[in-house]
Amino acid sequence: MLKEIKHNIYSEVPYKPSIILLFSLIGITICASMGLWGVYQENYVLAATLFLASFIYFLAFYICKNHNKIGLSSVIVLYSLYLLMFYLVFTGGVDNTGPLWIYIVAPVSLSLHGLKRGLFDIAVFIALIIAIMFLPIEYGSHAIYPTEFKLRLIYSFLTVTFLSALYEYTRDHALKKTLELSHKYQLLANFDPLTNLSNRRIAYNILKQEQSHLSRNQETLSILISDVDYFKRINDQFGHSAGDSVLIELAKIFNEQVREQDCVARWGGEEFLFILPQTCAKNAAIIAEKIRQRVESHTIIFKNNKINVTISVGVAQFEKSSNIDDIINSADKCLYKAKESGRNQVQSVAH
Repeated sequence: MLKEIKHNIYSEVPYKPSIILLFSLIGITICASMGLWGVYQENYVLAATLFLASFIYFLAFYICKNHNKIGLSSVIVLYSLYLLMFYLVFTGGVDNTGPLWIYIVAPVSLSLHGLKRGLFDIAVFIALIIAIMFLPIEYGSHAIYPTEFKLRLIYSFLTVTFLSALYEYTRDHALKKTLELSHKYQLLANFDPLTNLSNRRIAYNILKQEQSHLSRNQETLSILISDVDYFKRINDQFGHSAGDSVLIELAKIFNEQVREQDCVARWGGEEFLFILPQTCAKNAAIIAEKIRQRVESHTIIFKNNKINVTISVGVAQFEKSSNIDDIINSADKCLYKAKESGRNQVQSVAH
């Protein structure tokens, strides 16, 4: 359970589908509008090409919106844009204005594929654009542009690319910093900074989730509440730093002893809460006893001092008719009984 929570915190935000949807809608609108203009001017080849491009952008929009295939949609949007630009540069578009559309390539490439991959795509793109514009006339009936126009187009395109890359780098850097701060604050909100275990707040939320599972399924749930015996003596004798080391070491032991689906939380001070799904009180007591024995046999070394600690554990089983406070109070009573009976033992509610 704890690993699942940490995974959710550190998971990257999925690739921004809103950007793909936006570019797709823009492509649909512009290409369809220009296609109608081509029909009006009786340039049917250009009109058919633009209508085809509009349909391809619609396809990318549909795939992203309804099937959530973000990678495929981005490839369709970007490389269909490249092909359309190659066509406009080769044919000249309307009155040899086709090359003017290539300026949209840089921001779209960098937004969809990021800085490194985007710059690589742009480098290949501009190389092919140069090859098309400087292609000798005998190799095809392509549009002819003045040399000064071609050079200025290339220079200005490279300038736009540089500015777009600078913006993308700044945006990406700021996003990473924001995510790092978000992760840090989420960890502080959900996890104990000393032991790296889930804290009381997140443990309580997990109990709520498990309680809802119990209401739907015929399953069992037990909890353990453990307390370090004579913890104050450790702080008084060796200092509070030693007490912190003991808690850190115990957290490691507890994590080693529980299962993947279990959760260990620092409940407060030297108290720890164990949430054991699909576990009855009898089996939970067996687990608690193994943990108790493991702690008793372990020696903690702190500044050349050997510290041996023991724990007392209270066990309670969650009943469908019980609420969270009931189960916690039951485990607390068992813990108190273990303390009153001499410590270093496990006490369980009889079932």
